[in-house]
Amino acid sequence: MESVRPSPAGKGAAIPPPFRIANACLDGAANVFAVVTELMIFAMLAINAANIVVRNLGFSSLLWVWPWTGVLMIWSVFIAFFVMYRRDMDIRLTFVVQRFAPRTRKILKVFGNLVGLVVVFVILLEVPQILQRQRGVIELVGLQRYWLSVPLILSSALLFLHFILETVGVLLGYESSEFPEDDGANQW
Repeated sequence: MESVRPSPAGKGAAIPPPFRIANACLDGAANVFAVVTELMIFAMLAINAANIVVRNLGFSSLLWVWPWTGVLMIWSVFIAFFVMYRRDMDIRLTFVVQRFAPRTRKILKVFGNLVGLVVVFVILLEVPQILQRQRGVIELVGLQRYWLSVPLILSSALLFLHFILETVGVLLGYESSEFPEDDGANQW
């Protein structure tokens, strides 16, 4: 798969190998997370379709379908959290931001990344308490409740690295400080 990251800001700046490798690793993680999310969505569709067929054939409902659908939905949303930010598919006020000067757009991009860093840092800081507070087994699923938060923690850790890397890249001129156009938002 091709990288969907913005191209370097130009000015002939040579991108150092560690920066390229880190970006490639995060892009690879985003690709894996996207596939996992798509598989979870397919699994939700399949088990719910099977439940509908079973019920329409006169058999009793598959009781485990609803709880597993909930678990898969939560996991897919939390896993897609990283993919959407990594692929610049998050919601931005590009209509307004594009009217600013390039220097101001660069400042706004760095500021947005710093806000993102603070948010995911707080999530990561709270991991011990998040896991400790989620006790008990999810009925009909058999998993401990804290497993619902594991994808959020993984996405937050990867987003922390993403925001640091992108901020450094913008400040050193390795990444574009431009915000992507909305026309690419339809691609997954």
